[in-house]
Amino acid sequence: MQGLQDVMRQLRMHRPLVINTYNPVLGVPMLGKLNECATIYYCFDEITTAGDWMSRHGKRYEDAYLQRVDAVVTTSETLRQDKSILQPQTYCVKNGANFELFNLTRQLARKQPPVKPVVGYLGSADNRINIDLMEHCARTMPDVEFQFIGEVHEPALPNRLAAFPNVTFIPPRQPDELPPLLAKWSVGVIPFVCNRHTYTIYPLKINEYLASGLSVVSTPFSILDDFTGVIELADTPEHFVQALQRALADTTPERVQQRVDMAQSNSWEHRAREFEAIIQRVPKAWRQEQPA
Repeated sequence: MQGLQDVMRQLRMHRPLVINTYNPVLGVPMLGKLNECATIYYCFDEITTAGDWMSRHGKRYEDAYLQRVDAVVTTSETLRQDKSILQPQTYCVKNGANFELFNLTRQLARKQPPVKPVVGYLGSADNRINIDLMEHCARTMPDVEFQFIGEVHEPALPNRLAAFPNVTFIPPRQPDELPPLLAKWSVGVIPFVCNRHTYTIYPLKINEYLASGLSVVSTPFSILDDFTGVIELADTPEHFVQALQRALADTTPERVQQRVDMAQSNSWEHRAREFEAIIQRVPKAWRQEQPA
């Protein structure tokens, strides 16, 4: 706290707007301590799944925090519905994408189109992954390569899939290293299990895939109505394979452009403007105090 106050003095910040990112445990005792004009809680995940200690105690702190902050911004509609029970001033600004970076993938693929069908997953591979589903896909689609790029936090995933010659695990890469790798893909997948945790997620990767021009196949783990007609949804391993087969053939220039346009409308620049508009709806956050 003291270090933060020192920095504020150096920057001559007298009435800051505090935006607390997913840490109500620190947020509750900080309320009113920074001479803040307002506090907004930015919630991007279900706190009961945040880890051992936070899963047990976080909800108690979050419930108290929700009732005392001036507004809440969530990254999914399901989180907005949940948090608005205790804080009516709850809004949703969904995750965006670094459009310019991931759109480089499309440019590279134009110059050198993929030479074989590759289906890929980008991001942390953890207990959200439906392993049964991916095992079925690898087994029934031997001519398709399945790539996982990122950290693997679920040991059962490589234990069960590494035996398939068409499955490859690639270590995490820096963002600027991703476009050449994704340019070899044809489809991006989000094979999440459907449960209470994943229901609150708005996946960052969906717009990254679309910005790359890739077809997308996902399980219906959350509310994804925004992407109706743009991505494929499949709820069983058999349906997922069928959706992958359709997605691999979904390569017309018009469809690729539709995907890119969707991602561009969901860029971080657009999301920043949405967030700014919400700040304007919190009078304490922007109105200048009248002199005494």
